[in-house]
Amino acid sequence: MAIHLATFLKYFFPFGNFIGPLVLWTTNREKAFIDHHGREAINFQLSLLLYGVIIAAVCLPFVFFHAGDFISILEQLDDAYYRSRSVNANELGGYLTVIFLAVLLAFCIFIFEIYAVITAAMKANNGELYRYPLSIRFIRTENDALTPATAGAPEAATAAEATAETDQEVDFTEQSSSNEQKSSENEQSS
Repeated sequence: MAIHLATFLKYFFPFGNFIGPLVLWTTNREKAFIDHHGREAINFQLSLLLYGVIIAAVCLPFVFFHAGDFISILEQLDDAYYRSRSVNANELGGYLTVIFLAVLLAFCIFIFEIYAVITAAMKANNGELYRYPLSIRFIRTENDALTPATAGAPEAATAAEATAETDQEVDFTEQSSSNEQKSSENEQSS
C-alpha cells in the first residue's frame, strides 16, 4: 500500500512519484507480491508521464506557430481594457479551445490518477493484486501472469501447487472411473 501512496510524493518534491516507490520497491523486491505492486506503480507513473508529454506535444506546436498572433491578441486585450473598446472574439476562439482542451485533459488525468492510485492502495492493503488501467508495461516480469495464489508464495511452493493440481486431476479421473463402475453395478443389480 505504501508503494502506491508514495506516488503522491510528487506534490511535495520533484520526481517524488518515482523516487518514493522505487526506494520502497527495491528494498522489498524479493517478495513476489511487493514486486508486482512496485512494478505496477512505476509503470503507471511512467505511463502518466508519457501521456503528459503527448498532451504537451500536441499543444506546443500550435502555440509556437501562432505565438506572434497570440502576443498581438494579448496586446489588443490590454489596449481594449484601457480604452474600453471591444476585441474581435473570433481571434481568441482557437487559442481558447486548445487551452481549454489541454486543461480538461490534464484535469481528467489528474482525477484518473487519484482514483487509480487509491484503488491500487486499497487492493494492496487487502492482499489483492491490481493492474492499473491504461498502464503501459515498461517494466515487465519474467512471469507477467502472476495470480493471487502465487503472489506471496515462493518458487518451491508454486511448483508444489502445480504438482498438487496434477494430482487432483488424476484423483478426478480415478473418481470418475469408480463412479462409472458403481453405476454399471447398480444397473446390473436392477
